[in-house]
Amino acid sequence: MSEYGNLILENREKLCVSAVTDVESYDDRKIVLRIGDERLTVTGSGLRLNQVNVEDGEAAVAGLIDGCAYSRPAKGSFWGRLTK
Repeated sequence: MSEYGNLILENREKLCVSAVTDVESYDDRKIVLRIGDERLTVTGSGLRLNQVNVEDGEAAVAGLIDGCAYSRPAKGSFWGRLTK
């Protein structure tokens, strides 16, 4: 069972996330956070990571937030999936 953590969104401008284990990627339009076995993708414009503390599992995102979506990464390696 994976832990989804908590999302607190304030006025579409500030997002606080708990249970973060890693930051996979980020730029000013998309931030991808790892939460347990899943990914949380935050989309918008002018996005920036104001705070990240993976030891405590906390992250804070600022900017104009358009969406948040959970997804599961594909199982196995890229090359392994190609040769099936």
